[in-house]
Amino acid sequence: MRIQLEDALKHLLDSDEAERGATVESLAGALSWKRRRAAEVFGHLRARGLAITLGDAHHLSEDGRAYALQVARTHRLYETWLARETSTPADQWHREAHKAEHHIKAADVDALADRLSNPRFDPHGDPIPTREGHLPKRLYTSLASWPDQFPACIAHMEDEPAILFRQAEVLGLAPGTRLDEFRQLDDGSISALLEGRPIVIPAAIVPLIHVVEPDEEDNPPQGLGRLSDLPVGGEALVYALAPSCIGQERRRLLDLGVVPGTRIHCEFSSPFGSPRSYDIRGALIALRDYQAERILIHTTDLPRQSTG
Repeated sequence: MRIQLEDALKHLLDSDEAERGATVESLAGALSWKRRRAAEVFGHLRARGLAITLGDAHHLSEDGRAYALQVARTHRLYETWLARETSTPADQWHREAHKAEHHIKAADVDALADRLSNPRFDPHGDPIPTREGHLPKRLYTSLASWPDQFPACIAHMEDEPAILFRQAEVLGLAPGTRLDEFRQLDDGSISALLEGRPIVIPAAIVPLIHVVEPDEEDNPPQGLGRLSDLPVGGEALVYALAPSCIGQERRRLLDLGVVPGTRIHCEFSSPFGSPRSYDIRGALIALRDYQAERILIHTTDLPRQSTG
């Protein structure tokens, strides 16, 4: 019953944040419950002082909101931990966090937040409630409503349906990713330049994505590309790791010295093309194409090396 109540509280929180309130029908639909069970759970919430009724809609009480925010905080921090420090696939973060959110004590949640340097947003771009019970606001626009030819930065991505979220991940889409040369196509899909490479975002994926205007200082340099496109013998500077590079993979690359401004040289390729060997800070490292895809480079303004 506790787990059912907490799941219902999260639905009420989402509904209140959307300024629409929750109904028996919306709760039953969101949690795949029968209407009778949804009505019974609302009754339990009202009896415990966690929800109130205004007309046909249910809303969180003050105590209910505090409880719901703690559950949401646990879920989003756990997802952040999975993304940053484990190799758990992105399409499993939500399911694993849903299990954990009902069993982690508040003190342990705060300790996890400190360990993660108190992040403001989870890997999907959702705001993480603070330990004081404040839920930051983040305003963004559906990708489907974004005007043509205006650059955009992905601020939030829905993780359901999972099959569509996986497709978006394969395309390299993630919060923090910049889209340039944006154009809506007649079939509802969108063409754009993603980290120096043209892509088409299928119409089915577009509703999962919400965007904001990029910061002015985030304008990409001329000649932006990916390390996987650098030919043998070529040289470039690391611009950044792609936002889609997360978890242990990101940590390993940083530990290897793949940081912005680092000169990188493609030494040679294996007989099958992948992996390829790169000289980074005087050390040779082997990277497969899917890893090199996550490293953004630029070839303009390469500093002259000393012949010393």
